[in-house]
Amino acid sequence: MRLHPRRTGYRQDVSDKQKTGTHKDIDALDSLVRQNEIIADLADRWSQDTQKLMGGDDVHTRWERGSAVKYLLQHVAVREQAKEVVIARLREVGSEDLADELEGDGPSRRAEIGALDHASKGTQAMNLNSPAVDVEVERIISRFRTEMRAEQGLLQRVAEVLGAPGDRNLPSGAQVRRRSVLHPSPEPRWYDRVGPLKMVRAAYQHFRGAPSGGTTPAIDVGREAEPGPR
Repeated sequence: MRLHPRRTGYRQDVSDKQKTGTHKDIDALDSLVRQNEIIADLADRWSQDTQKLMGGDDVHTRWERGSAVKYLLQHVAVREQAKEVVIARLREVGSEDLADELEGDGPSRRAEIGALDHASKGTQAMNLNSPAVDVEVERIISRFRTEMRAEQGLLQRVAEVLGAPGDRNLPSGAQVRRRSVLHPSPEPRWYDRVGPLKMVRAAYQHFRGAPSGGTTPAIDVGREAEPGPR
């Protein structure tokens, strides 16, 4: 079963090529839009599977629900990195208020991502159907849905300030993905600003937290959150 990203109001003309996993053709702002779409679908999948399990245990549903947790973590990490570079660019061009609005409560958001990473790392997807993990997933989904509603108009304003794709001076979607650490610092530290170090941390964290135990790419859209080469 393939998931189909929903439209979110900004860049409704994103090309099919961009939607199916070609990162070199999009920049960080487009990546942020794309991650919002994918995370929304993963959150819906997790919630639907939760309802199914309330009606009775099912091995396949537990397997897919746990896989959704793994992929959700990967995508919120990519989203966070995309936010970081877009916010930095907004500050460079003097749009401090817009940058602050997009940042929101960044420290709490990053702490919640790290908490989910802590709860799920080294654990097979099948074993991620536990109350402790559920609490962390629910926190992330709740915050995400609140932010996503605000970002439907906010990202359009960001695009108006930064200009057309190709003129924004933003890193590519692939560069964003390669720096998407699963356990971000709530308050950025010196090593968070060193690109090569962040790439190494991201690669290691995605590798040691990669979905395992028979998961299927169909739960994710293209599995494009993984930092390694296609």
